[in-house]
Amino acid sequence: MNLPLIPEPKSIRLTGGTLSESHCRPAPELMAFVPKAAELIPAAGKLHITLSQDSALQEEQYRLIVEPTGARVTASTSKGAYYALCTLRQLFDLNGGAAPCCEVEDAPDMPVRGFSDDISRGQISTLENFKDIIRRMSLIKCNRYMPYIEDVLSLQCLPQSGKFSDPMSAGEWKELTAFAKDYYVDVVPIVNTLGHWDKNAGLEFFQDCVLHEGDSPDGAPLYALDVRKQSVRDMVDHIVNETLEIFGNPGVLHVGGDEAKPYKDLFPLDEAIRLYNGHFRRLRDYLAEKGVQMMMYSDMYTKIWGDYQLGIDAIDEMPEDIQFVYWDYACRARYPNIEDLHERGKRFLLSPATHNWSRFLPNHFLSWLNSKSMARDGADDAEGIVMSSWCDDGLNLREEFWMGLYGGALYSWNCRAAVSFDETVSSFFQLFYGVSVDLNEYHNLMDYDVCFAEPEYIPEHYDGKPIEFWYDDRLTAGMRLFREFFQDATLPGDPDLKAKLAGADERFARGLRYFGGLTPKRNHAAYEVFLFDIKRSLAACRKAALILDRPYRSREEAMAQLPAITALIDEVTSLMEENERLWFLTNRTSEWESAKCKYLELIDSLRALERYCRYGKKLLLQKRMTLGV
Repeated sequence: MNLPLIPEPKSIRLTGGTLSESHCRPAPELMAFVPKAAELIPAAGKLHITLSQDSALQEEQYRLIVEPTGARVTASTSKGAYYALCTLRQLFDLNGGAAPCCEVEDAPDMPVRGFSDDISRGQISTLENFKDIIRRMSLIKCNRYMPYIEDVLSLQCLPQSGKFSDPMSAGEWKELTAFAKDYYVDVVPIVNTLGHWDKNAGLEFFQDCVLHEGDSPDGAPLYALDVRKQSVRDMVDHIVNETLEIFGNPGVLHVGGDEAKPYKDLFPLDEAIRLYNGHFRRLRDYLAEKGVQMMMYSDMYTKIWGDYQLGIDAIDEMPEDIQFVYWDYACRARYPNIEDLHERGKRFLLSPATHNWSRFLPNHFLSWLNSKSMARDGADDAEGIVMSSWCDDGLNLREEFWMGLYGGALYSWNCRAAVSFDETVSSFFQLFYGVSVDLNEYHNLMDYDVCFAEPEYIPEHYDGKPIEFWYDDRLTAGMRLFREFFQDATLPGDPDLKAKLAGADERFARGLRYFGGLTPKRNHAAYEVFLFDIKRSLAACRKAALILDRPYRSREEAMAQLPAITALIDEVTSLMEENERLWFLTNRTSEWESAKCKYLELIDSLRALERYCRYGKKLLLQKRMTLGV
């Protein structure tokens, strides 16, 4: 067999020989049992893929036997049979259309395997792109799609919500939810019922609904609802009711609850706990009456970063049937919060990161290791893995989350999968894009950040600091490059970043030549996004090298930079135009104009720098220290 399957089956035994995809087709009884069978295996050869039903198998369990004369799928449900066909599809794709003959025995470790998708603070997919996401998720045996919703759901009970956004209509969500069922994916929305009301809090209509600085009506509005008010509690109930109706009452609802820092800031701890816990206990009871399981984030109890938590002891007041989502985006030697949740008898899912936000190229390795490490610690107790992907500023295209999602699918199905990172990379590019990659070229491109930390974690190099310290250094490198690119060009550059990135522009240029020379067989728009982010990384390196951290020493030195500044203006303008094209290949209008402003502000600052270099006389009064002409 060529490459590892994703997710890795529990057992696979090679038996010799191959089965050609072009020679086989799903038998009629299999197509009747699995509606999408012909979509997965569209060939129309004479050899049959047959079906055997075995009621002793669990819902998602399957057996697959591949022989030179055909294949046999055994399952108790159509869902298990669909997953068997997904495995056969991968065997064909990884081996040039000739699946190795084998016997597969497989079942998932975790019942929930999914994706938390931020559609509120960046891009909102077109309906067709949402459907593509569902299809692609199902191919790696993910079964839950969780759109993160702040103000992008059109609600009759709250028409002001999303006034300046581009919300999805109820009809579109209903169509998507029905569509997803054919792919065995449940659509379970994340609807914030307390915090993260950032955009709506800026609307006049919601001023009386949110907390205010100093707990005074004259203070600036904060991003958390004021659940002390009966009117706000009623509003939340209306939102919940309409959401359940739109999504067909999926039996479970995620009600948010993360990062509610204003409660910790405004009130004494015991009062903050009373208000926070009281709100979610009430919601739990309200949902229970409707037969709906409540999910919520755990970070107000499980300290991850910052100082906004209520403390782990406060979680003891919460009902045992609440399902908590524990997110932690760090690569840690161990995750003590998982032990805390286990010891307190709490139900929980894990949520690692796709690491595709606040940077251009995602850090695939850290995402993979984050998923692997959390699955290791939560294998015996966690009920699932839901990969987190965020669009905090809208400048990161969501199509970059796929490698991270493949890692989450790998370890939620098989928590102890014996697949290396390089094997994951190779399989991902082959399965998702249909291209074989040279791993040396991949690492030359993606490992540009190793200069920010030792290539390996060796404790003595870090004076006994924990493993997280090393990973944080590498993770931060991409974020620093991202921030430096969009920073005002008339401000001083980052000399440390410039020094460490020396030579990285050639890495990115080489990566663009290599990956730009490959021809993907599928998911072309996502591949274009990957190439685009290599281009943005290259431009960011050029800008970092161009911008000084000091005033120019002479007019000649300043004027010598004019050609490079003019070229960078043209390059950024071209990137902005390409970003807009890629945005609308898969997304609605949403936050594009806000993202575009960041490019325009960068271009304006580069033009200001260009004018200064051409005409400035008082070099020491440069606005990089303060612009003066």
